[in-house]
Amino acid sequence: MTPDDRILAAELVIGLLAEEEAAVAEARRAQDTDFAAEVEWWETRFAPLFDHYREVTPPPHLAARIEAMLGLPNVAGRTKRVHWRSLAFGATGGAIAASLAAWLLTPATVVSPAPPVTVPATPAGLMIAQLAWTDKTKAPPPVAIVESATGSVRLSRAVDTPDGRDGQLWRIPAGGKPIPLGLLPRGDGREVRVALANLPMAGSTLAISIEPLGGSPTGQPTGPVVLAGTVERL
Repeated sequence: MTPDDRILAAELVIGLLAEEEAAVAEARRAQDTDFAAEVEWWETRFAPLFDHYREVTPPPHLAARIEAMLGLPNVAGRTKRVHWRSLAFGATGGAIAASLAAWLLTPATVVSPAPPVTVPATPAGLMIAQLAWTDKTKAPPPVAIVESATGSVRLSRAVDTPDGRDGQLWRIPAGGKPIPLGLLPRGDGREVRVALANLPMAGSTLAISIEPLGGSPTGQPTGPVVLAGTVERL
C-alpha cells in the first residue's frame, strides 16, 4: 500500500469522499484484496466510535453555531492578512474534526460495554491534520498526512494555485511564528518533502498560504491563508 492508498482508504471509511470518488473506491475494494484489507484496518480502528453513535439529521441552527465556534479567519483577497497567533489558537485541540463529529453524530443510548476490539498498531510516526478552507464555499478540503519515516507531508488532493503564484506550506508551533516547510507541487503533485527537524509535531498547526513564485520573500507569510488545521496523532 502506498501512502496515497492509505489516505484513500481512510477517507472512504470516514466519509470524506465525494459520491463518485466513493463509488470508484468501493469498486476497487471489491477487486483489490490489499486495498480491501486497508479499508478493513480503518474500519476496525474506528469501530469503537461507530458502535456508540448513530447518524442523525442536524438541526438547522447547528451549522452556524459550529462555524462561529471554529473562529477561522475569512480571507477575502490577497491584501487580507491573517493573525497567525489567533489562527493557531483557534485550530488547536482538534476543533475542526470534533465540531464536525458533533454536527453529524449524536450519542446513542449507552448499553453494556462491548468486548474490547483488537486494533492494529498505528504505523510509528504517522500523524494527520484535517485541513479547513478559510473560504467556506470551496469544495471538500484535503487531509494532510505527516510521515516522519519518509520526512514528508502528503495531501489527499491537490491544491490549485493562481497563475504566477505558489502555494506554500507552513508549520505554526503553539504560540510561535510560522516556519516555512516548502512549496506545494504544481499540477497533481501532493507531497512536500520536509527536513526532519522541521516536521510538524502533534498540537502544531499546518497552514497553506498563496505566495509569489518561489515562495515568501520574507520568510513569513505574505499572502492569504487558504487552508489550516491542527496536527494530531492517530
